[in-house]
Amino acid sequence: MSEKEMEQLRLRARKLDRIAIAVSAAAFVVLVSATVRLAVAAGEKVTTSNLASLAGGVFLLPLLLAVGLYALLYFGMVHGAYQKFNLAFKQTYVVDTIRAMGGFEDLRYAPGKGFSYNEVWDSCVVATGDAKYYGSEDLLTGVYRGLPFACGDVVTKYLKRSGKKTREETIFCGQIMRFSLPQEAKWSFGHLQIFEKELLSDLKGRTAPHRVQVENEAFNRRFQVFAADEHNAFYLLTPQMLEQIVRFADAAGSQTAMAFVGRSLYVAVNNDRSVFEASVKKPVAGQRQDIRAEAELLCRAGELLVLEADGLSQPARN
Repeated sequence: MSEKEMEQLRLRARKLDRIAIAVSAAAFVVLVSATVRLAVAAGEKVTTSNLASLAGGVFLLPLLLAVGLYALLYFGMVHGAYQKFNLAFKQTYVVDTIRAMGGFEDLRYAPGKGFSYNEVWDSCVVATGDAKYYGSEDLLTGVYRGLPFACGDVVTKYLKRSGKKTREETIFCGQIMRFSLPQEAKWSFGHLQIFEKELLSDLKGRTAPHRVQVENEAFNRRFQVFAADEHNAFYLLTPQMLEQIVRFADAAGSQTAMAFVGRSLYVAVNNDRSVFEASVKKPVAGQRQDIRAEAELLCRAGELLVLEADGLSQPARN
């Protein structure tokens, strides 16, 4: 599909969304006006005691009805147009844009596929919550500078009960990356987990048995480390490795977690977004930079946490 055709799909989805917003806003104004006229016709007087109920009747009910109307219009006419544009955008631009960055081989991208629930559960890199509410998509696989990887969006949730009410509560929403460690790299006997402390609060016991304190107080204040084997943890967490973990967490700009599991390294970034999702608000030509920015974080993870950490290659960037 050409860029011109892609742009037409984007503009159509945006136009339909604007129509839905305009119709819903107009309905809100009409409903408010009708409610005010009814109140005046009924001789309703504003007093201190009935001010809140009048305001609720005049504004709240019309607002709820307008929001409901927008939802109907969105799923009735906007959602399908956006999904068509979004899928075409992903299939056309993601692989080509990332390949052009250099250093990548064997790239494959499956927008509708992701990591399985069981793999993420076994990795212990984030809490998986209830399998019923788990989701993963936008799976990108390939090789970066000789390092095999997989990366995808992951959302984990659980059902929170409060009295008679229940609601879905999100635990993790972001990206998980998996790197297959080279034969010459250090690897872990059992799980070695490194969590920024805010992210750790939701893991609910899914940690290795030994809490490890490293000889870096600043690192200990920011991260918590759990290991199946303490000696192996100190073997892997060299001063250089600790520095690289901090550099990656700073680059991610969001809460991060890492888990070494045998010859695999899992990296989670809790950034509350979908990496390759297209936007109707920005011209298609300008969205290639967004794809490059997301792929750049994958590159940084591979370089800082594997290639440079073990001295397997020369640093690729500052």
